[in-house]
Amino acid sequence: MGMKTHLTCKWIDSVRGIMKALQSQQLPDDNKIYEKSNNEAAISNIKGEVEVLYDCIKKLNVQRRKLLNDLFDLKGNIRVFCRIRPIIIGNQKSVEALDSNEMIINLVDNKSKIYSFDKVFHPSSSQGEVFSEIEPIIKSALDGYNACIFAYGQTGTGKTFTMEGTEEFPGVVPRAIEALFKHAADSNHAFLFSFSMLEIYMGYLKDLLTPHSQTTKSIFPLPPCLSIQTHPNGETEIENLVTIQVNDMNQAMRLYKLGCGFRSTASTNSNRTSSRSHCMIRISISSVSASKRRRLTNKLWLVDLGGSERVLKTKALGRRFEEGKAINLSLSSLGDVIHALQSKKRHIPYRNSKLTQVLKDSLGKHAS
Repeated sequence: MGMKTHLTCKWIDSVRGIMKALQSQQLPDDNKIYEKSNNEAAISNIKGEVEVLYDCIKKLNVQRRKLLNDLFDLKGNIRVFCRIRPIIIGNQKSVEALDSNEMIINLVDNKSKIYSFDKVFHPSSSQGEVFSEIEPIIKSALDGYNACIFAYGQTGTGKTFTMEGTEEFPGVVPRAIEALFKHAADSNHAFLFSFSMLEIYMGYLKDLLTPHSQTTKSIFPLPPCLSIQTHPNGETEIENLVTIQVNDMNQAMRLYKLGCGFRSTASTNSNRTSSRSHCMIRISISSVSASKRRRLTNKLWLVDLGGSERVLKTKALGRRFEEGKAINLSLSSLGDVIHALQSKKRHIPYRNSKLTQVLKDSLGKHAS
């Protein structure tokens, strides 16, 4: 270029300026390429870490299921808790807790009897303390096991408070529903939940999610008759029972409150609002993405049993007497089934009542 006399220094400086401008324009592209390659490498590393963490989660879930099953094997598939109701002021303490597993009943003539349970809840025990002992069963239900939780006892002893609770002190049912959706959300698997609710009144099955008129002239058609069907694989199903898919706790609780409004209750000498039936909530759980589940679809039963009654105490007559008798018969059948299961007898008398027929596949050895 120095040989070209017509090329001035000014022209050379302009060429240099153009070259510098071109270089400055190319540098960002180079930086972008460099940053892109770095981002791709970082994304690849993150994906690798996520895969490692996912494998760890699967291994931990397998260990958790094994530990939970070992716990159930040690404690037994049937676990019995005793909750002592607070004593009314002025009454003598006839029932007292000795420790966390034993309670004593004080009888007349200074006699007493001691009974042992898997857990004894003192009168001061909270609703949360009661549910903490039950929560592992909720996790077992998400693993694909049929499960059943029920409150059993004499009329007026507080079973409905334990199961249903109040707005301020929610019971087992609302806490179980909340825990079910919470654990499902934390599991990284997709679950499908369906809600059903019925009662067994005087030996008849009644759907609590369909309108029932108490008068002869009703604007609603008669609901279809519910019948218990047993499949060849041993699963029990209730034909014509309304089943509604629920996506969260709020939907399930709205259905629960709706069903509670249709329950059969009445006043007796023992209880102003005595349950005259067995109230049964069924939550069906399905998942195709969760590995190692025992069943593709399983169910969790939450049952507020009618209370056992003594005619001498309730002074029941007529309809109330027949209701109490039906409740006592079904509770006796349930007791026979529980005893046969605990004794590992070959024959389990499920067919002796509608209650035990409905719960057949949720009380056996493959249930929690």
